[in-house]
Amino acid sequence: MKKLLIILLSGLSLTAVAQNSSFDDFVKQQNAKFDAFRDSTQAEFDAFRKRINDEYAEFMRQKWEEFPVHEAEKPLQEKPVEPVVYEEPKPQPAPKPLPTPKPKEEEKPLPKEDIKPLPTPKPTIDTKPVQIAVKPKVVVVPTPQPAPKPIAPVVPKEEPYKKVSVGYFGTIVTVGFPTNDNLKLRSLDENAIADAWKQLSAAKYDITLKTALDARSTNKLCDWGYMKMLQAVTEKQYGKTNEAVLAQAFLMTQSGYRVRLGKDDKKLYLLVASLYTIFNMRYYQLDGFKFYNVSNDQNARIHITKAKWEKEQSLSLQLTQLPLLGNDPTPKRTLTSKKGVTSSVSLNKNLIDFFNTYPQACFNGDQKTHWAAYANTPIEQSVKDMLYPPLKKTISGMSEKDAVGILLNWVQTAFVYGYDNKIWGGERAFFAQETLYYPYCDCEDRAILFSRLVRDLTGLDVVLLYYPGHMATAVAFNEEVNGDWLKYKNRKYVVCDPTFINAGVGRTMTGMNNQEAQVIVLKP
Repeated sequence: MKKLLIILLSGLSLTAVAQNSSFDDFVKQQNAKFDAFRDSTQAEFDAFRKRINDEYAEFMRQKWEEFPVHEAEKPLQEKPVEPVVYEEPKPQPAPKPLPTPKPKEEEKPLPKEDIKPLPTPKPTIDTKPVQIAVKPKVVVVPTPQPAPKPIAPVVPKEEPYKKVSVGYFGTIVTVGFPTNDNLKLRSLDENAIADAWKQLSAAKYDITLKTALDARSTNKLCDWGYMKMLQAVTEKQYGKTNEAVLAQAFLMTQSGYRVRLGKDDKKLYLLVASLYTIFNMRYYQLDGFKFYNVSNDQNARIHITKAKWEKEQSLSLQLTQLPLLGNDPTPKRTLTSKKGVTSSVSLNKNLIDFFNTYPQACFNGDQKTHWAAYANTPIEQSVKDMLYPPLKKTISGMSEKDAVGILLNWVQTAFVYGYDNKIWGGERAFFAQETLYYPYCDCEDRAILFSRLVRDLTGLDVVLLYYPGHMATAVAFNEEVNGDWLKYKNRKYVVCDPTFINAGVGRTMTGMNNQEAQVIVLKP
């Protein structure tokens, strides 16, 4: 009996081994098929990229055209409106009633209708009429676009490469370069530049593109941040040379961006197309786009190649997420309103420095759109974790109006007002975190910060209100709130002015007319 059992078990074991072996073979076959498919697909991608770059290089061999430079556009330079301090009307004491005269025995009391009433006392509340803009002019900014896709997916061959690391706003960024990297421009002749471009498009530079794209993803870099990172890396590899400019232009092109190369007798220039009009930066008009000389060189006329890629994408200057940068905390700053609401905050100085490089820009020629990009930029989570809890605790359990009123007074009175032209020498808008960092801020900075606080802490919709020379906000409450208001998309937005010091919800600053206000739409 035991022998029979052993024989049966042995048979089952052999069957199981056979089945496992058969399954393993099946898995190997499927993996082999997938690898073959992947390799063939990648080979097609590589062939496509090679064809595109060969055509690009051949186009570069054609004579580059000369283009005049266009002078930089300036942000609005309006005479700023001075902040106004609001004072509640002082209630007047009620008049004392007149004593009733005692009639003399020989005199009859006067009839009541002959007694003149005292004047009605002035009301103790402000009775300013509600102002309504039935059809305010609306300024709408475009939906942020995703980062462009590279010409084709890149899978570098397993070859040795060297790592080039560079400090980037407190973060070490590493990009790979071929160990035998010998990029060298023999001249600035069209053919020499095209030959160098073909050299960069060789397979050995795939590791450079792949690691650069990985760094963009890992550090959550926006378009502007990615461009600046590539500049830092290529200058680390090649120095501040024409080779560095060429390599940066190549990597930008392969990453899907709309760029052009320009040159004079001595230098190459990287020209980048932007969806937005960038202030204070000269540009060239080409193919229906404005190409900005990001080096901001003063050369007036240069020769530019028209080599381009069909699906290239212009630079976006909206920050949908903040870059991940190394933390360099600033000293803690405590901000207290006149109502006694206190919160403290420490900022990441590396992020402040990054913001300081960010260009001011507007969309579709409308200069008022550039404030929306600042207002829509989120606040860093570490800053929220420090700044928001005391504010949340204060407004917890309050009505929407009272909660917004607390935040409004905090922005009105915890910050010191300062004029851009005196501090910065011209117009300069702040991201919300910059207002928390710098010692002075003006009306648009306060409006941007306040709009961010209200959206984050109450979930209410907010719009910016632009008046000539001034900016405020308006909030869409879910409850009935009295005061000055405007109508947008059939919703009532109540005026809240962070520069009208001590004024509550629903009060328009003296001298402003809501009939002339323009609504700048923000995302929730």
